[in-house]
Amino acid sequence: MGVACDREGRPNVMPAGWFMFTSGNPPMVAVSIAPQRYTHKLISETGEFVITFPSEGQEKMIDQCGSCSGRDVDKFREFDIPVQSAEIVEPPLIEGSVAAFECKKEAALTTGDHTIFSGIIVAAHVSRENRLRVYNLGGGGPESYRALLPKRD
Repeated sequence: MGVACDREGRPNVMPAGWFMFTSGNPPMVAVSIAPQRYTHKLISETGEFVITFPSEGQEKMIDQCGSCSGRDVDKFREFDIPVQSAEIVEPPLIEGSVAAFECKKEAALTTGDHTIFSGIIVAAHVSRENRLRVYNLGGGGPESYRALLPKRD
C-alpha cells in the first residue's frame, strides 16, 4: 500500500503492487504508479510517501482502497482505516501493518505508462505482532490475497 498526503495534509492510500527495494546504503525503495492516479499527483507535489506492507486480516481494506479514487473519497474515513502518525513524514502509517517505510522522494523516472518514484527511507517500522504479509495472487477481490510468512535462512 502507498500512502501520500495532499498539500493540506489530507492522506490518501492506494494498493501498490509494483514496489521494490533499490538500495541498502542509503536504504531506498521504489514504487511504480500510473500518472493518472491521485497518489502520483500527491507524491509529485509533496515529495513524501509511506510504503506499508498489509498484514493478514487487511485483505478487505486493500480491495476497498483499490475500488475508488482518493480524489472523490476520503478512504481513511469511508473504510475506517486506523492510522498512527509517522515520525518524520506527513503521510500516516496504517495500524496493523507488518512493516511501514517513511520515504522522501529522491527521483522520478518515467517508464512507459508509469512513473517510478524512488525514495530514501527516513524511518522504518516493523510490527512484533503482525508477521504475516498479504500478497495479491491475482483474480481480484479479497479472496485473491494470501498471507505468507517470509522465509528465514
